[in-house]
Amino acid sequence: MVGRGKALRRAIGEDSPVKPAYLIHGTDSAKIDEARARLRRRAESEGGAGSLEVFEPAEGKGSPDADALAGAIGSLSLIPGRRYLLADRIEKWGKNQAQTVTDAVLSAPAETTIVLIARGKIPGKIGEAVKKVGGETLTYDAPDAARLPVHLIEGAAARKFELTPEAARFMIGRMGDSLPRLNSELDRLALWAGEGGMVDVEDLEEMVTDTSETSTFALGDAVIGGDRAEVLAVAERLLAQGSTAGSTVYSTSTSIRRAHKALVKLEAGVEPSQLERQLGMPPFLARRLINSLSGTSVEGIRDATIAMAELELWTRGGAEYPDELALDLALLAATE
Repeated sequence: MVGRGKALRRAIGEDSPVKPAYLIHGTDSAKIDEARARLRRRAESEGGAGSLEVFEPAEGKGSPDADALAGAIGSLSLIPGRRYLLADRIEKWGKNQAQTVTDAVLSAPAETTIVLIARGKIPGKIGEAVKKVGGETLTYDAPDAARLPVHLIEGAAARKFELTPEAARFMIGRMGDSLPRLNSELDRLALWAGEGGMVDVEDLEEMVTDTSETSTFALGDAVIGGDRAEVLAVAERLLAQGSTAGSTVYSTSTSIRRAHKALVKLEAGVEPSQLERQLGMPPFLARRLINSLSGTSVEGIRDATIAMAELELWTRGGAEYPDELALDLALLAATE
């Protein structure tokens, strides 16, 4: 991560020589957004806000207008100095759209910098065109699940504090694998720890314990425990905090699926000490999960998994009744 950040600064930093074209692509949305923000700062520092023209999908859907971009590339500008033209989310362009922009890039006038952002695959021969005009391609791919803890540790180092491996795994276990969300949490921890500070799993556990709000993961823990009154009480607290059925589905389902996986292995004869290492969780969380499964049946956890799947279907338009009722019905089914 640190090395890629240096490459980004060299490529479109405020003091580096600017190139006629940049192609930014990959699956790491945080890094792509960082590159885009850096470009905006450079454009505005050179020529003010009017020196950067942005092309994006209308209402966040589809792709940017390729014809409009090509027309802008070839048009004369009344603004003195370099022009910057940026098109985001070009991965959805078809063959004809990509060819239109490719031709425009190859014939772009001097003092024009074109930035094309593909959050996924690169359409057509755009990559070849960027290279041919002396541009640069920057690739930012999100780490896979196995490398995500290392990614967080490196992210902490870039923010000048230390995050222990157990703390990194704890964050993923509690917050999921969304990079924007995890990066925001790293920013918050950097302020808490201070430069040169360290964040261990005990620090994070204390933060979770001390918070005045109920964690969405608490609902999954309650379902696993099987106490219907406690499940409904946790759900009521979450709804009072502003949570919805949709916002609880992922974390609750994740907890229940982990419980199902652990219970199946326990019933197959896997020793608890061995299972702790197989769950991919911080040890103390794995031990707590295993201990919570005493008296729980595989069938019961399977029914809870099905109930959460049906709730997820509802959140995607599968039924037409109030949000609170949908959540309560799913939880009642999960604790039968």
